[in-house]
Amino acid sequence: MIRTVVPTPAGLSTDAGTYNKGINVLEIESLRQQAIAETGLDDFGAPAFYEALERLLDALHTEARLNDFGRMRAEMTIVAGLGKRLQIEHYLGEHPQVADEVIRRPVFIVGLPRTGTTALHHLLNQDPLNRTLRLWEAQNPVPPPMSATYYTDPRIAAQAESVALTETFLPGFKRTHLIDAEEPDECYMLLNRNFMSVEYPAMFHIPSYANWLYANLCRSDSYEYHRRQLQLLQSQHPGNWVLKAPFHQLGLREILRVYPDAIILQTHRAPMAFVASGCSFNELLRRSSSDIIDRAEIGRDWMTMLDAYTRTFEADRAALEPAHPGQFIDLTHDDLLSDPWPVIEQIYSLRGLVLTDSTRAAMRQWLAAHPRAQHGQHQYRLEDYSIDRGEVETLFGDYARRYGLAMDEEITQ
Repeated sequence: MIRTVVPTPAGLSTDAGTYNKGINVLEIESLRQQAIAETGLDDFGAPAFYEALERLLDALHTEARLNDFGRMRAEMTIVAGLGKRLQIEHYLGEHPQVADEVIRRPVFIVGLPRTGTTALHHLLNQDPLNRTLRLWEAQNPVPPPMSATYYTDPRIAAQAESVALTETFLPGFKRTHLIDAEEPDECYMLLNRNFMSVEYPAMFHIPSYANWLYANLCRSDSYEYHRRQLQLLQSQHPGNWVLKAPFHQLGLREILRVYPDAIILQTHRAPMAFVASGCSFNELLRRSSSDIIDRAEIGRDWMTMLDAYTRTFEADRAALEPAHPGQFIDLTHDDLLSDPWPVIEQIYSLRGLVLTDSTRAAMRQWLAAHPRAQHGQHQYRLEDYSIDRGEVETLFGDYARRYGLAMDEEITQ
């Protein structure tokens, strides 16, 4: 259980990394034992992930100000990550041929949060030949899904029950984010299992862990671990991967090292819109886990994240794009809503695939069924989160000029 820390000098440095800042070894062992008991397995694989886990636990104890539900939520998330890690290691050990799976020409949708990445991901998902990461399989990857039962797997119903509880614990979530057991979701879930995941600072105020994560994602083996899980998932149900997560802005160097033929699709939106919208979404995620919700604090955390994402990605793109000509595609939020077809056709052309009439019709149908602001319009104000307009202009001025963006738009969901 997440509990008061009793510092121990030994830490976990003997076999589980070198970081220790007062983390109780017995606490980590308790979390490990819960995962072992739930799975009946005991091989967690290479121990490098322990440093991230220790830093996460330290930040949860010292910064997050968790209430009872927050402590339960944190514990359940960590134990689930450990349990899935055990299952993945066991399956890969029993099926070494999975390492021979080849991932060809994956698409990574890497736009900043609230810039249209989710809508684009769902749009591309309308082609059954595109292999997206569905929520149910992302949460339960072992055994890997099989093509014959991909749409009837019993894990779908179990995940649907969990999704149905979302509004109970996070009121308003389903109005601001598309979520369904059978629909695509972000691949941050793959990195929950080595504890190098942005889900944790999204759910909790843990700036020390977040800042360490932003600086170290590309210094870890996270994208090797990401690939191993994609290999596992496609081993019985192949397809053309289309992946999405804003945190990939931090990982471009590793993405192009691990997936050198990847297509990088960056979405763009007027900065004043997505900064305010993101703060509101972040507040919703945190509200159930802490009785202390400081909007100014949320604003600081969000701006720090956007700064890290933007500066890292723009610098890495400038350095890497010459060696990967034709692999970067840009799409504005307005074009996604009004005319996404040139970019979609470009994606298919780069992959050597045909955009069929039936696929185009399915995409049009999805767009018609998901109009902008279908759940009503929501107003977000920077000042609610103590963010000054000048800060946003300073951070995103060069970005907006580079991609021909206005700084403002009508701020709606």
